[in-house]
Amino acid sequence: MSEVWKDRLLALIEARKTNMKAASVGAGLGETFARDVLKRDRKPSMEHLDKLARFLGSSASELMQDPAGEHKRVPLGEEFDPDPSFDDHPTIGSETGRRGIPDDGIAQIDVTGGMGGGGVSIVNPGVPGKHGMTFAAEHIRDYWRLPVEVLMALGLRAGDIAIIPVQGDSMTSTLTEGDFVFVDTRHRLPSPDGIYALTDEFGGVVVKRLEIASGPRDEDVMIRIISDNPKHAPKERPLSDINIMGRVVRRFGVVG
Repeated sequence: MSEVWKDRLLALIEARKTNMKAASVGAGLGETFARDVLKRDRKPSMEHLDKLARFLGSSASELMQDPAGEHKRVPLGEEFDPDPSFDDHPTIGSETGRRGIPDDGIAQIDVTGGMGGGGVSIVNPGVPGKHGMTFAAEHIRDYWRLPVEVLMALGLRAGDIAIIPVQGDSMTSTLTEGDFVFVDTRHRLPSPDGIYALTDEFGGVVVKRLEIASGPRDEDVMIRIISDNPKHAPKERPLSDINIMGRVVRRFGVVG
């Protein structure tokens, strides 16, 4: 099979003044997708190639058009003779959908909750109070499964929860480095007071105790951001400056 489509795809990326990583992330296919298919001789499905091409303003069929002007016809289900080992990691995203994750699977986010940066892309913020948010596919590290009775006891659906690993000592002794917290991503206002996951100024994720610091008649709602470890001083920020990912409802860790 002619690989003229690779030259055309690379030309599209260059014409849009972007790069392989940015194009892949923009198409919701994971940051190494374009590099893998162009440089590592990976064979993508027509569906994935079309998503990347459409993000760049074209389509897979245009990429596959041969020099004579005719399109290559590939039997359904045999697009590019796809390698089943390629891109088989679990993903959740607006473009990738829920792939490799069962309906009762809970996404583990590939960032560290605690001190330090990182960066997490929220693909869809959901509907606060009703539906949880979804994250870019490249941030889904794995998934967990909980028994149905546990989810029922929490009053949650698996798709509304994100699992985040904890790093640092700022929440000692409530949370310990190495713990995993279960975050209800529907709950995005700090009422009642409690422990929440929120993004920091560097795009990372921190887990802190939040309390409303302003009075009911104050013009601006101020939030006190508290580390349970007393060596870290609390801070106050306007609610409008805080991006709350959700409320911590459970933790998984070692009993000390």
